[in-house]
Amino acid sequence: MDLKKLLVVFCALAGLACGAGSSSAREQPAPAQPPAAQPAPVQRPQPASDAQDSVELGETVVLKTGDTAEVASKDVSIRFARLMSDSRCATGMVCVWEGEAVVELTLAEPGRGERTTAALASTGRGGRQSVEFAACRVDLVAVSSGGDQVTLRVSKA
Repeated sequence: MDLKKLLVVFCALAGLACGAGSSSAREQPAPAQPPAAQPAPVQRPQPASDAQDSVELGETVVLKTGDTAEVASKDVSIRFARLMSDSRCATGMVCVWEGEAVVELTLAEPGRGERTTAALASTGRGGRQSVEFAACRVDLVAVSSGGDQVTLRVSKA
């Protein structure tokens, strides 16, 4: 048998083998592949609920968007204004990078008329994770998966 004929026969057999395999693959459902990882959508600010919590120095407090916490031993209030950005991996997704959430807090000292805003990042890679204001330190501990709730630790600066 010459080399050309041998090559033609080999290609024909390979084609038949591939065709047989593909027909059985069509009968079974293909395994579902997860969609490509995309950043979670940014949550838009919700109307303020005007809920007031009180927190002691050294404690944590959980605030929803628009909620305010008063530091019991200080004339300081902390308000969770909004979720600024959220590139964290969505639940059920497989991501290469964990991502980061950035939140905006409004800190006020009403007795002195002082007020400031601070952007805190969940990982610290894209920004700071804590802010000091009026002898208080506020650390961002966690941001909920939906971005509508934060956990903050308030301590003495």
